[in-house]
Amino acid sequence: MAADSERMKILTACTAAETFTKLYYDSLDKMRHRLGKLYLEDAQLVWNGNSVKGNTRIQKFFEDLPTSVHNILCVDAQPISDKAVGQQSTIQVTTSGFVTFGERKYPFHQSFLITAKEDKWKVVSDVFRFQAVVS
Repeated sequence: MAADSERMKILTACTAAETFTKLYYDSLDKMRHRLGKLYLEDAQLVWNGNSVKGNTRIQKFFEDLPTSVHNILCVDAQPISDKAVGQQSTIQVTTSGFVTFGERKYPFHQSFLITAKEDKWKVVSDVFRFQAVVS
């Protein structure tokens, strides 16, 4: 029975991560004015070493970036143990792929901690990093 429960948590996390990442990257590429709503009020973003705290500041940070097109190649999701987060539904989501800003294309890696709030997934923390290309 415990194995079935864990399997169900993993399946739920994977489904939630796929839905969330589609919404997140669609918002980032096409509707940045709505992006702040995907973050908790006191969320933390670290974007290539630049730290931004609070959903309104995160919104402003993204609005100041050039337009983007994200191509997601990989999504991974892991449910966080209920014991670690006080019974709060929380998922670690990791994505990687390519982002195009203007004419330049960059490989990237992004890691989110998302939590359920009022039946919606919200970002608690977000770490984005361009990846070095090794030849």
